[in-house]
Amino acid sequence: MRNFRRALCSVLAVLVCFSLITAVIVFPYYAWGTYPYQDAKVRKDMAGQFDLLVSSASQGLRAIDPRALDDALGCTSYDLGAPLQTMYGRYLFLKEELDRNPVKTVILELSYDALSRSYNDYGREGSIYQLGRSDNLGLWVEYFFRQVPPADWAHLLYDTMNRGVHTWRQLLAGELSVPKHYETHGFWPGLESTPMPGPENYEKDYHTEALSTVPQEDNLYWLDMCLSLCRERGVRVVMIATPLSEYMLWSTSGFDEILATHRAVSEKWGVPFYDFNLKKDKLERYPEETAYFDQHHLCEASARDFPYDLAEVLMAEKPDALFYGSYEEALHARYQAP
Repeated sequence: MRNFRRALCSVLAVLVCFSLITAVIVFPYYAWGTYPYQDAKVRKDMAGQFDLLVSSASQGLRAIDPRALDDALGCTSYDLGAPLQTMYGRYLFLKEELDRNPVKTVILELSYDALSRSYNDYGREGSIYQLGRSDNLGLWVEYFFRQVPPADWAHLLYDTMNRGVHTWRQLLAGELSVPKHYETHGFWPGLESTPMPGPENYEKDYHTEALSTVPQEDNLYWLDMCLSLCRERGVRVVMIATPLSEYMLWSTSGFDEILATHRAVSEKWGVPFYDFNLKKDKLERYPEETAYFDQHHLCEASARDFPYDLAEVLMAEKPDALFYGSYEEALHARYQAP
């Protein structure tokens, strides 16, 4: 019996030491280095001020500058977006902020892969971003054990410790700045524009790529939970899809099938859905030469323009008149042969 207790104490001592060493290694990464817009402290310090929240993955994060949105709508907004964020991750952040802010409106961004994305798509990378944006231990533990499969725990730990060592090196070299960007409200500026392939490529590359169009049941469930949460709180919800490169819309199939899924959710919950890839003046507002960082994301300058287009739609008497009915209709109506 005495030997068993001694062995148990030894095991516990090893686990405690390992946990402490791990915590020391990864702390700077989760405190400052997870991504430039790591923001748990900002959201906590500014709690009680926000009446509009943006819930998104990277497309919405890069498309909506809250400063411009505040000017366009006369609100105080915050962008909760994170790269590769799951619907469950969105739900956790949304609930946390609804609990401590007088939110009246939620802009829920649905990108082309928002519902089809699986753990194989977001994996450890998305989980690290999600965990890094929270300093709430309860939410951290809840997300970790629900979203990260046990088979990946060791990989996630190894990946995170590598990042922790890198952050320590930056910190000791004086190269790391603590990202407390109170003025940007979750938005991280800095994406420069990159010219997209021109119209001469549209017909040649038409539907040479394909999107996954089958929604994951887990994503549909947590999207419903987000919408249910907002309904319970009396919060207005507007669902949107942000602009993608026109070349991507031509070269990739599956957008209309995804549009049908998003519209079905919209009809089920009675909330509006506006897909800005169907906007009739999309090419004028977002030129292929200057509007995009890559095929999936707007650049910084466009992220200052998009909130005004969003405000125009929200305040329009007949917003549907500003959009085409489908991707195929929009592409061919906007197409000008070179």
